[in-house]
Amino acid sequence: MTRHAIGIDVGGTKTKACIVRLSDGAVVAERTEATPCQNGGGAVLDLVCDLAAAMRERADGEAREAAALGICLPELVTRDGEPASAWNFDWRGLDYRARLSRFGALHIDSDVRAAALAEGWMGAGQGIDPFVYVTISTGLSHSLVIGGAPYEGARGFAIHFSGSDLVAFDGPARDRAVRHNLELFAGGKALGERYGALIGRPDATALSLFEAEVHDPRAAEMVENALLSLASYLGQLINTLDPAVLVLGGGIGSDPEVTPRLAALTRDFIWAEGARDMPIVASLIGDTACAIGVAALAHRTFKMERS
Repeated sequence: MTRHAIGIDVGGTKTKACIVRLSDGAVVAERTEATPCQNGGGAVLDLVCDLAAAMRERADGEAREAAALGICLPELVTRDGEPASAWNFDWRGLDYRARLSRFGALHIDSDVRAAALAEGWMGAGQGIDPFVYVTISTGLSHSLVIGGAPYEGARGFAIHFSGSDLVAFDGPARDRAVRHNLELFAGGKALGERYGALIGRPDATALSLFEAEVHDPRAAEMVENALLSLASYLGQLINTLDPAVLVLGGGIGSDPEVTPRLAALTRDFIWAEGARDMPIVASLIGDTACAIGVAALAHRTFKMERS
């Protein structure tokens, strides 16, 4: 039997479950469902358990050994694999570990670290050290990968570059403070909500905003401002971490039309002249990166438990 692991990427809008072949990271089966965030953490946990059971049953039925289960969340996750935030749904205080451990060796991690690991293993970061992976999607986060391992930080919280407000002062007299929260301004969810409010369509998404750019000047201005703001933060991230490559993932970040525009804008914010021509590239794996990465991390947990 070929060894496999199950990876489940729990997103703010959809949840993707995959059976991953560990020899090369290939996804041999997958299933995607809408994430019921609006119904609370318990409903999300129920969905994850159902998907884990379905993937385990399918793996067993096709003679694929799958002794490990990886779950990645769009939340802060500690170094011990404990959810530590509730921006999309709240698992804190739930019996998630007891319910999920029955499907195999369990590993829970942040979604951006899982995707970064996958990109370093078989994607745009392969053979590159160090690199930074940034996801620009419903939310925004990043992971620095050193020696093939995503850097966790002291507590597991080294994934954000935009969650808190930054303060700047307007004018030499510093008579006006300007606060800016990038995720609330240029994250996918925020862009959809802002454009929806502008055109009177509550169901608008970031995708519809980018599609409207060609015929709606208001959308074009909103996109231009969002990309410029994103570029300024990406430039500061490069200035701080000095990676060899910046890999952009997520629905917005890896879009073939957005990536080159964002890369060009970012270069003006890179301080060191010798770094301005560094590669800024799109993810090569796409929307299965998180599931592939967390399946590989779960397999590592399985091996450690057996040793």
